[in-house]
Amino acid sequence: MRNPFSIMALIMIMTLSGCTSSDIGLPKMKNEDSVLYISHLKENAITALDLSTGSEEKVSLPIRFSAIVEIKSGVYVASVKEEEDLYVINTNENKVSPYMEIDAGILELTYDQKNGLLYTSNGKENQIQVIDVEKKEIIDEVSVGDYPSKMVHQGQRLYVLAAGSGEVYVMDTSTHKITNFFSVNERPEGLHFDGKYIWTGGHGATGEMNENVFAYDPETGKKVKSVATGLMPIQITQVNENSSIYVLSHGDHSLTKFNEDTYEVEKKITVGDNPSYMIADGTNLYVSSLDGDEILVLDQDSLDVVNKYAITNGPYLLFKGGEGE
Repeated sequence: MRNPFSIMALIMIMTLSGCTSSDIGLPKMKNEDSVLYISHLKENAITALDLSTGSEEKVSLPIRFSAIVEIKSGVYVASVKEEEDLYVINTNENKVSPYMEIDAGILELTYDQKNGLLYTSNGKENQIQVIDVEKKEIIDEVSVGDYPSKMVHQGQRLYVLAAGSGEVYVMDTSTHKITNFFSVNERPEGLHFDGKYIWTGGHGATGEMNENVFAYDPETGKKVKSVATGLMPIQITQVNENSSIYVLSHGDHSLTKFNEDTYEVEKKITVGDNPSYMIADGTNLYVSSLDGDEILVLDQDSLDVVNKYAITNGPYLLFKGGEGE
């Protein structure tokens, strides 16, 4: 029989530390503001990387995250594609906790901070769920095309890429009604709204190799621009609404930067093998290399390599600790 005093001591420690039996502790790093967190695709784990010292610490998880979105400074909601749960990752309190139950199949998350609404895209049910974050309650479900894999929220619109059917759906976030949808390039991947156009990339038609990103007028659905970037572009982003547009392509392991007004390519560099995800913090870009097992830190203007870190077992999703920028 276990010592009852030991059991009581354990309960007191967990209470004082703010953890419960269902929480998973994250590494406690010395300088939290310089920590980059990395989820892995080839193992169930999160690595905390101190960018100021290069030190790293890994913690094993019973789950593997499919998407992560920040809902307030240092607090993120994460999904697990195969599970009927969402999780909260709190880098301020160094823990991962269950958040709420939801249908399995969540591929993407996006957050409307002004209204406190979380949007989830379900690739099994082909639906968008609208969740009241404070109440932890699904308040609406909206049907879209096959395999909704990416979402972009802008004002009163939510743009949804249905990758399986090759369509973009436009939802009015005030009514949760689909107001428009249109076809895009074949086998699309990546979704971005630059304030005027919706951009997609992807693998291209079967037997072909796509090297372009495409801009569509969200009102008419007409393709209006095409920019040659890299082979199989999978992520398109801007660090702010006035910045250049960045495209990550995993077919030729490249990162391309092009002008948001002229659409002329400004620079293209080679990054690690099979780049899969990138984020920005206002100064630098951070790129994970799934098969190259590394994280690149790049100056967002020059795309010069600021630093490089070896991270084993498929580094994938990235998010920052501390109070942010």
